[in-house]
Amino acid sequence: MPLSAIVYSKPSCAPCLWVKRTLEQHGVPFTELDVTEDAAAEQTVRDLYASHRPGQMPATPVTLLSTQEGVLTVFGADIRGHLRAAVASAAA
Repeated sequence: MPLSAIVYSKPSCAPCLWVKRTLEQHGVPFTELDVTEDAAAEQTVRDLYASHRPGQMPATPVTLLSTQEGVLTVFGADIRGHLRAAVASAAA
């Protein structure tokens, strides 16, 4: 299964832009959902924070990275390490 991603973002979000560019550089197709325009996307981000990072203020970007092992939730712009691990795992 090839890598793919959903990026929850908002306009003028520099870390969101970083994640999208990084995914593009690695050839990973992604869908971008703007939490300022999509109420369901905003609720998904809130739910992810509530379940994985209780007590923290929800922020963008949040990336759902689909790999061979399943879906990995990545909070913030630190996507490169996760991509490297997913590519290495897929090559093994």
